[in-house]
Amino acid sequence: MLNGMTVDQSKRKPVLEDHVAVKRKLIPRFMHALGDKLSQYSWTRQLVPEAIWLALIIDRHGYIAARNLCLDLIKAATNTAASKILPPLIPLSSFTNLDEEQKSAMVSELNQSVRHEISDALAALTHIAPHHPLGFLAEGLAPAEFDGERFSKVLEDCYDRSGKLAVLAMALGQWLGMEQGKVHIAPHLVEDVIGRLQDIADYPNTDASLDAVGGIRASAPMLFMQPPTENDMVADEAAWVGEFWDRVAGFGSCMFADTLQDETLEDADEFTAFVVNYRNAVRADLRARLRHWRLDLKHVEVFEVVAALLCRQATLAIDLGSSPAIWNPHTAPIMLRAMADVFITLAWILKDPEARSKQFVDDGLGAIKLQIAHHERALETYTDPAEREQTREMIEMWQSWLDSQRMSHFIEVNLGSWSGISTRKMADEAGFIDFYNYVYQPFSSVAHSNWAHVSMFNTIFCENPAHRRHRAPAIAPIDGDPHWLFLATKYLSKTFHHFDEVMQLSDMPDSAFDFMLAE
Repeated sequence: MLNGMTVDQSKRKPVLEDHVAVKRKLIPRFMHALGDKLSQYSWTRQLVPEAIWLALIIDRHGYIAARNLCLDLIKAATNTAASKILPPLIPLSSFTNLDEEQKSAMVSELNQSVRHEISDALAALTHIAPHHPLGFLAEGLAPAEFDGERFSKVLEDCYDRSGKLAVLAMALGQWLGMEQGKVHIAPHLVEDVIGRLQDIADYPNTDASLDAVGGIRASAPMLFMQPPTENDMVADEAAWVGEFWDRVAGFGSCMFADTLQDETLEDADEFTAFVVNYRNAVRADLRARLRHWRLDLKHVEVFEVVAALLCRQATLAIDLGSSPAIWNPHTAPIMLRAMADVFITLAWILKDPEARSKQFVDDGLGAIKLQIAHHERALETYTDPAEREQTREMIEMWQSWLDSQRMSHFIEVNLGSWSGISTRKMADEAGFIDFYNYVYQPFSSVAHSNWAHVSMFNTIFCENPAHRRHRAPAIAPIDGDPHWLFLATKYLSKTFHHFDEVMQLSDMPDSAFDFMLAE
């Protein structure tokens, strides 16, 4: 027994043994089987813009009425398409396949009360993006009152792919696909599928609806993703998705808790005043850059990764500034090595932000997936009830975090370097090999506690000449030196300046560095 667990090494199996090992990666078996035919997707970022029209109609008229309205719309579209073969008219962008003549004929074909009810439901979307793929339905009609609060609520509800509105939109998409003959169901299953699409109207309040939801959610990629072209294995994102996020970005400002506010200072001693003023200077530098860097919702992953790394660098500098007890060669280099790591990572990502930000995120998700797998296996062997419960809660927390970003069975686990190359190679490709040689590498000896460091700071020579001048254990007494904080500030400034250069931000402050020079 070890730490409340029993271990039988002969019976232990590798975690994630159902995955396929390919070089330094563990790949879910079905993903490996599909290979390039599999396109990973984000429900929130890629598919919500395609399903939003259905959600708005359901929200305004209810699921059953929305189904009838949308079926009338699809019938009008297919009747006017004549001999032209249309793709499944389910994702909103699919209506861009109608030419102007077909759109005009469709409006004439459509019952005018149906047209008014659909246009009314989509009024908020039309206000934000007047030329959305179904915007032509509202042409010539009196503009409906804009209800921004309703649009925000519908959009927020859609983000939860297990929530009622998102599930009903998926179910309605399946109805439309079956009606068009684009979603093919085996004859012996048709009755069951129709029954599930009817049961889902009561989601999540009945057992039947809860039983139906799994299959409906699984159909979402097929329903709302763009079909691949003849020469491509996977589809490109529809132009409408980018336009949607461009339009929505201008609909109000970001809403989140402000964690970058300055600290207040009252009746503080000289040193406390120094620490607080330094921390505030770091925050001011960070705020200035985040304020001037425009959020692009089409490339939101880049914004998330780069902004997070900037905040991480600022956090390390702030924490070092708050801890004078570690301004010494025992501990400060560990923090500085972490800052060097952040700088090299950020500089390398900024060479190809979109692809490398995704790579960075994928590696992080895989790391948590592996961590969950290890703790789930350990959970089976724990004998201490308290430790079992604590571990179970931890697993649930990690799993919830993971599920909020991607389904676990779509996540690969990378057992090697997240970038696929060494940190030295990353620094070289980013143009900062000298920084690697003079900062990252020397401070690595402290982070790894190698002989070069521990022999210098954790041993002392025995003074007895008869003892072969051996080294004895020691903790070198060293006073704190603010030079270590100056180095942290220097690396923070280097990070900000490189970001400014890449993002073409001018006249950005260097408050923390100026503060340290003045002190």
